[in-house]
Amino acid sequence: MNVTLVEINIKPERVDECLAVFRANHEGAIQEPGNLRFDVLQDPEVNTRFYIYEAYQDEAAVLAHKQTPHYLACVEKLDDMMSEPRKKRSFIGLLPE
Repeated sequence: MNVTLVEINIKPERVDECLAVFRANHEGAIQEPGNLRFDVLQDPEVNTRFYIYEAYQDEAAVLAHKQTPHYLACVEKLDDMMSEPRKKRSFIGLLPE
């Protein structure tokens, strides 16, 4: 299982707008055949900081996700909303199997 945790910091005046962008990507991602999980999280202490937790069956599913219209639209729209570049960490998911 391939797991990615992405930190996204949004400009304060763009938070409400970014939620619609996150929702569209989430709704598209959970329909993908190799998707196991796609969570959008908000930091309770910093309301402009969001995390995307995504789990895919394998690297091929991750690569397929990055070619979808909803992912490409999300990346393009968020670019102007972010207060700093995205931070991404990748993991090998061990459990559940």
